[in-house]
Amino acid sequence: MITTAGKRIALPLLLACACLSACSTPEAKDTGAATPEVAKTGHVPTSVAISIAQMKFNPDTVTIQQGDTLIFTNNDVVDHDATALPDSAWTSGPLKPGDSWKVVPGASTEYFCSIHVVMRGDIVVE
Repeated sequence: MITTAGKRIALPLLLACACLSACSTPEAKDTGAATPEVAKTGHVPTSVAISIAQMKFNPDTVTIQQGDTLIFTNNDVVDHDATALPDSAWTSGPLKPGDSWKVVPGASTEYFCSIHVVMRGDIVVE
């Protein structure tokens, strides 16, 4: 037999459980289907980091697959940018120290820092 005190404890616990279960979202199920990019190329896109430090891009030449993301991070003490050559198809704009910027290049290209034009790099997209 449940006492009145037991009911006072059980009812709030029951309500709390009901509320919590109502707030949860069902887990996504893995259907085994590949994403459109993976299905098309067989390549899972990845990210490649390029550090900007000591007035250099490091690495200054990267080889990536179509769909990969480049992440430029300014680890220097002055502003820099990353701009595609020759037509500025993409540009990060000024990156302050500590800032990062992402781009998915569509094709192989050279790039440079338009603030410090001696800083250059190459991206090879396979």
